[in-house]
Amino acid sequence: MKHKEARILVVGDNAVDAEQVCDMLRGRYPRVEGTTDPMNAESVFDGLKPQLLVLAFKSLEASERFYLSLYRRSQVIQSLAHRTLLLCDKEGVRRAFDLCMQEVFDDYVLFWPLVHDAKRLAMSAHLALCALDQEQALEPLSELAALARRAEALEEQLAQQVKLGRVHAQNAQTTARMAQASVSRAMGGLSERILADGLDNALTVRDASRVEQAFGNLQREALIPTLEHVVQAAQPVQDWVDTITSELAEPLKATRAMVHRAKLSRPQLLVVDDDVFMRRLLKQVLNSAQYDVEAVGTAADAQLFLTTNRPDLILMDFLLPDSNGILLTRELKASQFNVDVPVIMLTGQTERQVIVESRKAGAVGFVAKPFNRDILLKKVAQHLNH
Repeated sequence: MKHKEARILVVGDNAVDAEQVCDMLRGRYPRVEGTTDPMNAESVFDGLKPQLLVLAFKSLEASERFYLSLYRRSQVIQSLAHRTLLLCDKEGVRRAFDLCMQEVFDDYVLFWPLVHDAKRLAMSAHLALCALDQEQALEPLSELAALARRAEALEEQLAQQVKLGRVHAQNAQTTARMAQASVSRAMGGLSERILADGLDNALTVRDASRVEQAFGNLQREALIPTLEHVVQAAQPVQDWVDTITSELAEPLKATRAMVHRAKLSRPQLLVVDDDVFMRRLLKQVLNSAQYDVEAVGTAADAQLFLTTNRPDLILMDFLLPDSNGILLTRELKASQFNVDVPVIMLTGQTERQVIVESRKAGAVGFVAKPFNRDILLKKVAQHLNH
């Protein structure tokens, strides 16, 4: 039976209700655990690592509070792929629908006060686990896209190093040529002084032609060939740089094509927001739209990520614990590596001055918090297509 070994956790605020939900699921999924202890729920969650979390609280507000606190206390929830199933009563259906549409939760079941459809809970659990399977099946594509982007960053770094190597090779040859000319002038000057004055008045030259000939032979036979060897020693470096550039042309062309396909199939977005729940919500919304999302909570973490990655778009919170969105955007735009990455500002502050300063810093758009899912996705798609 598919998903027989699926791990399911039921959390609620009433022991009888929670046990009823567990019993209804255990007929199909033996690995079901339940808890009504909110202080111990995160340790149960971390220990079980459930694929499906069923929220069996009597009120939707209690479910929201619990899930938010779980995100703040759990050690594994940030990296654990899982789905959420919300149980509600008739009065809460509209709110449950809105919460799922906003992707705070994944699905809901009308459950209280009477179970009119005993199979609905098991079916919703089955659909949630199937959706999780599909999400995990797409992970290799996401990993391939990440590798492609990493290859793009390495290509740029390689180009910079090749350019630097070419400069060093040219400098080495120039320096050797200058040394050759300088030694030649020095030898000529020394020859002239000896012929004119002797050597520190201690030597009188009687046969000037022989001295001049001796210095000429020394230049031609010893110094100039030696310096020419120095010049030629730098040539292989220049040839090596040219060879690398030529031999890597086709592989780099293929890499660029792979990067292009990866960006079309799974654009990468960076979310910078210090609120844990907001990061999770944004990741859910954007992942569901087939975007790869990296989320960080500080400007320092964003800068660290951007040293080796170039996302296709950045969603930037205005207020950050160690900076603000305007300053960070200005810093990013000062970097040649990230200057073309569009930045959309996430802000609850709509004052004109904030908007003006954000635009000056380089932001291309704004999304007000709390955000509307459709507006957010529309703006992301709009600026990715520019």
